Amino acid sequence: MQSDLIQTESLTGYHPRSGADIRQGRAEEGAAEPGIWTSFVVFTVLLAALAATSLYNYLLFHTIAELVAVAIAIAVFTVAWNARTMRENSYLLVAGTGLLFVAGIGLVHTLAYEGMRIFVGYDANLPTQLWIASRYLLAGTLLAAPLLLRRNPGPRRVLAGFAGVTGALLLSIFVFPVFPDCYVEGLGLTPFKVWSEYVIAVLLALGAVAVYRLRDVFSPRVAGHLVAAILVLIASELAFTLYTDVYGLLNMVGHLLMVLSFGLIYIAFVETGIRQPYAVVFTGLARSEERLRREKDRLGQYLDIAGALFVVLDRDGRVALINRRASEVLGCPADEAVDEPWFERFIPPGERERYHALFCELMQGDTGAGEYVRAPVLTTDGGERIIEWHNTVLRGKDGAVCGTLSSGEDITERQHAEEALGRANAKLNLLSGITRHDILNQITIARAYIDFAAEDSRDPVVRAHLGRARAAVEEIQKQVEFSRDYQDMGVAAPAWQRPEELIRESVADLALPAGVRVRTDLGDLEIYADPMVKKVFYNLIDNAVRHGGRVTEIRFSCARSGQDLLLLCEDDGTGIPDGEKAAIFRETYKRRYGHGLFLVSGILGITGMTIRETGSLGRGTV
Repeated sequence: MQSDLIQTESLTGYHPRSGADIRQGRAEEGAAEPGIWTSFVVFTVLLAALAATSLYNYLLFHTIAELVAVAIAIAVFTVAWNARTMRENSYLLVAGTGLLFVAGIGLVHTLAYEGMRIFVGYDANLPTQLWIASRYLLAGTLLAAPLLLRRNPGPRRVLAGFAGVTGALLLSIFVFPVFPDCYVEGLGLTPFKVWSEYVIAVLLALGAVAVYRLRDVFSPRVAGHLVAAILVLIASELAFTLYTDVYGLLNMVGHLLMVLSFGLIYIAFVETGIRQPYAVVFTGLARSEERLRREKDRLGQYLDIAGALFVVLDRDGRVALINRRASEVLGCPADEAVDEPWFERFIPPGERERYHALFCELMQGDTGAGEYVRAPVLTTDGGERIIEWHNTVLRGKDGAVCGTLSSGEDITERQHAEEALGRANAKLNLLSGITRHDILNQITIARAYIDFAAEDSRDPVVRAHLGRARAAVEEIQKQVEFSRDYQDMGVAAPAWQRPEELIRESVADLALPAGVRVRTDLGDLEIYADPMVKKVFYNLIDNAVRHGGRVTEIRFSCARSGQDLLLLCEDDGTGIPDGEKAAIFRETYKRRYGHGLFLVSGILGITGMTIRETGSLGRGTV
């Protein structure tokens, strides 16, 4: 079992993580710890420096704080966009793209801050409006990202969506001034601004709940840092509801908490992503790997408990996979059979060229070549087994043939039994033929003596008795001749045959009376039937002529009835009474009309065909 699974990996390209891989991952995770703690120390020092900077120049503090957040957001987007092809989890793509546009509005907010003197004609309301717009976009991003987690939206669609929302927000502030006021000089924050902060805090809380509920999708470290970052953002938003002066203490606390939250996001996505990429790709990949391993194990079990043989060959004809049953039949362990050349190792020398040619045809895309093959295989002890194979081509992602999958059944015993039965039948047929020949010879002699006796006798009673004796001998002759036809039925394998040709040959053999015409409308129709099917048409025509009365035409045609194909034989004779329609195909009906139709029914029954009479009395048979 284990060796089978190892070889399956080489075929599928899937390799489960070994103990060494896991140890390496843990080592990488341990190695990342110092880097993460270093980042915490750096951000702690940065926050302290920022706080000190505010005592010197608040505008400088605000600019540095905002630029740090912008830089982190751009870094997250860089990681997310370069990992966009890894679609196991779309959270990184949505969050990273949203943060890019949050950074864009945040940069405009920084340049518009009071004292920067870049946007002339605007007061402190403009940067506050830009702040609220960026916070709504940030909260919406952190809420939408977990909700879109399993939908895997396309990168271009995500980018276009955020670009549209960001453009609408900027237009509502600068071009079409419909965005509500957020700060009024002399009065401070407007109710819209305060309530917006509460709404944003609620949206962030919902985003944190969504991440927590889906925490199994993330690496534990990433999930923990994300939830912590969102909680710090909520605290930041609440701090921004309380200040009345854009240069005040609460405004500074809010910005410090904002920088801290972005620092946690940096550690979650950028620091961890660079040092431990598998953690940012989320545990969805690990779960997919585990699920794939379980499915592979289950598939291996299914293949091993199956009674059929399964063998996969690559393009070079080497064994890529073999199940337990095939290994047992060949007498070769699976790990030894894999990578072995199939035809050189497991096909008898006299058959190699033939079956290798069939394999090459399959590789060239001829799916009909060698689809069903009965072939001998060599076992390790030098013996041979006969396998009946069903071959299917395997294709790669580009549609090109990359190998074959063969399922087979060991029919060695059945083949030997069929051969023994064939030999026994041949002997019985020989004995039956000799016996039948001797009986017919004796019948000929008996008929001759009956005729001699009838010629010599003048007694009417004796002549009558001799006539009945002659009739009995003739009936015996018919029975013996019928046994010859019945004996041949089913001996040869069924084959595809054209009724049109068989009917033409039957007409030639019968030498029909003048005035009787046989018409066919079958074209190139072929039927799969016993080789004796010609006798079916022979007997149908002969019976119509003998017992149909005034028959002048016999017609053969075909029609469809649902999924069935009907082969019709019609004549313009007297027809069959309703009470005898089924009886004419029985053996007991032979005393009146012979046993031709009984033979017809038996020949057709070999390949699952049936016959019945559906004509009308006085209007012919159908």
